[in-house]
Amino acid sequence: MVSERTGAPNVDERYLVDTLSRLARVPTDVPLGFNTLMEPDDPKLVHYVQDAVRPELAAIGVYDLLDVPRNNLVARLGAGRSGKALLIQNYTPAQHHNLMDEPFSGKIANAAAYGCPEPAVFGQGVSQNKAHQAVMLAVLKMLVESGARLGGTLYWAVNNEGRSSHECSEAIIKALDPKPSFSIIQIGTGLKLSLGNRGRVDVNVHLKGRAAHSSTPEEGLSAIDGAVEVINRLRRLKWTDRHPILGGRHAIVYKMRFEPVAPHTLPAEAFLTVDRRLLPGDDPEVATDEVRRAIGDMAPYEVSVETGVLMWPALVDPNLNWVAALGASHREVTGSEVETVYGRGTFDAGGPCRLGVPTVMYGATGGVWPTGADFVPISAAVAEANVLAGLILAQLA
Repeated sequence: MVSERTGAPNVDERYLVDTLSRLARVPTDVPLGFNTLMEPDDPKLVHYVQDAVRPELAAIGVYDLLDVPRNNLVARLGAGRSGKALLIQNYTPAQHHNLMDEPFSGKIANAAAYGCPEPAVFGQGVSQNKAHQAVMLAVLKMLVESGARLGGTLYWAVNNEGRSSHECSEAIIKALDPKPSFSIIQIGTGLKLSLGNRGRVDVNVHLKGRAAHSSTPEEGLSAIDGAVEVINRLRRLKWTDRHPILGGRHAIVYKMRFEPVAPHTLPAEAFLTVDRRLLPGDDPEVATDEVRRAIGDMAPYEVSVETGVLMWPALVDPNLNWVAALGASHREVTGSEVETVYGRGTFDAGGPCRLGVPTVMYGATGGVWPTGADFVPISAAVAEANVLAGLILAQLA
């Protein structure tokens, strides 16, 4: 089928929906608990990539595959003659929508009960990753079946980053020759174009007191009381400057646990993780030291403060030709101008940007953020697919 608006072939909507429904039934969720990081070669992710996605690529006739260490998979198309190379990435770990009912049903239903009165595919991870994987499988199928000849190079990477780092993207880009000219991270932006976001460093705080029975608290040094004081001291951190686009910084505790957790026992130790947002030019070690100084001397408690996982800020020039081309494809498919946004969250775009590959984010979305039902409207997924297909054909064919 050919688009009346662009003259380019449309993706196969039925294939896209069927594929998304099947992928949604395969768990890739990060288990609830204090450890929110997931290794890229976790058995759950290996099963998904190697037993669900890889056979699908073979079934649609995409055979040029690169196996990047730690379970990362890249499909490659094109002759590579033009010098243009586009990297499209999406991810496997499902980190949100943790409390939804029937998380792996893959059901197709009207989402009117959630304020979206149209057909959608439901399942944990569809808005974060699986809808985008189904989109790209449909795009690649269309390219193969239409006989499209790409003079440039198209890479599609199934990226298993789930550790709040850029290590998977760094490994993928290192394995690509030619190096990508531009990169798109498929993620739920509501079909808006994200041109930047703040970075983040986790600052790990370990506080030691002394355990006691809750009937005689004076005999111990409760880590709960110490943790409260740490949080209160961090609230005093202030910054006078702000980035004109990305906004300001913050340092806020987002998870905490105590040891031992025992009957009627005041714990001896507290483990706190501080989310310290980073702006362009911020040094993570300096940010950690700010937290250390803000906490200060906690005697008689012992306190250690260490730098944890890190993701860099991202900021892409809105005047880049690739940005204009993506906007043009969005306009051709949807009939409206793409809205540009700058996210408050932290994403993997900062890693490729730091390696010299301008990276934006774009994709269909839906669901009840952050822990409720996850779904993506079928119309939005189809629009995403046709936008990316149009971009690929316009820039690489």
